[in-house]
Amino acid sequence: MTRTVGIWVIAGIFAVSCIAEDDLTLDQRHRQLSEQLMCPVCDGQSIDQSSAAISEDMKSVIWQQLEDGQSNEQIRQYFVQRYGEAVLAAPTGDGLNIAAWVTPVVVAVIGLAAVGTAYLRMKMPNASGGGPARETNPENEADPDLKPYLERVDVELDAAVDQDAVS
Repeated sequence: MTRTVGIWVIAGIFAVSCIAEDDLTLDQRHRQLSEQLMCPVCDGQSIDQSSAAISEDMKSVIWQQLEDGQSNEQIRQYFVQRYGEAVLAAPTGDGLNIAAWVTPVVVAVIGLAAVGTAYLRMKMPNASGGGPARETNPENEADPDLKPYLERVDVELDAAVDQDAVS
């Protein structure tokens, strides 16, 4: 089911991105441009979200330019010339701005590779011959000089457990 949902999401993205500018109404293009341009005086708001006077003026300019037959790109360039590239909600894909588009993809790929590697390492048998890690017994691997001390610790622990059981 997850695969089917993913396919439909990707198909939807391609379908929306294939809609030509000429197929949209002026109202749809105005809305689209209003979402793509940032308010110069508001923090992190597009002119569509903002109620500042400058945003209202910018929306009016968009309407005028749409009615004059300007393309969406021409209207965006008009605002970039007036306010700089900071007016665009998404950076252009040229120059150093390409890092804003590439970095998230690179980070996601590296993250997926790290998760995949960790998963595969957890599934691999351990280096001691396969299967789950074997439990170590200190009596079997201890230094022969320590054996008498370890035996004494075992005796004292058993005595302490027996004494607690009696109490």
